[in-house]
Amino acid sequence: MPRRMPRYDQHLASHAQLATDIVKAGEIVHSTGIASLRREWKIIRLEFLYELAYLRVFSAWESCLESVFYRSLCGYAGQSGQETLVAGTHYPTLAAAEAAVLGTQQYKLWHNPAQVVQRCQGFIRSGVPGCPGLQESVISSHSARLIDLAAIRHRIVHEQKDAKNKFDAATLTFVGRTYSASRPGKFLRDWDNSPVPRRWLDVLADELVGLASQIV
Repeated sequence: MPRRMPRYDQHLASHAQLATDIVKAGEIVHSTGIASLRREWKIIRLEFLYELAYLRVFSAWESCLESVFYRSLCGYAGQSGQETLVAGTHYPTLAAAEAAVLGTQQYKLWHNPAQVVQRCQGFIRSGVPGCPGLQESVISSHSARLIDLAAIRHRIVHEQKDAKNKFDAATLTFVGRTYSASRPGKFLRDWDNSPVPRRWLDVLADELVGLASQIV
């Protein structure tokens, strides 16, 4: 009986909840009638708080991808069963799987969907020719969206023109507009246009949790 894939989507959901709860606490303090507290929690500080929260959520998403991938190589069974490996047999330990994937590198990046798909193709295959494994299928299907989500992360940590341009392109996709100074916090604190408006931080956090639930 293969080992069951741990519910890394629930782990991601827990991290996302903690991150969004922090910004909600900041909003509560900002909205209080106590002038001294409002001065301490200016809008710009709230926006930075949203950016830090998003970094925590996206980091947990990358960790989820990495954890699921390595355990798949070890034969852990997800919702569609075990992934079939190109090598034919599963790795005996997580250390062995990680060593095979890393080679001479110290780490692999998980923010780029194209790289994740290529990694999946190098190690995982379905039993049906031409049919991708579960992880590859999910990531490929949402590749464009994941590129935009990564662009938000990159803009938070980078000031280069390229990071700003890609972030602006992402918000044009999400809401049809750009934001002053290409500030991610302004976008993440903004409301979506759903019948019951939600902050974009909450929307995107839930979206990543939803994707994670499809691969565990």
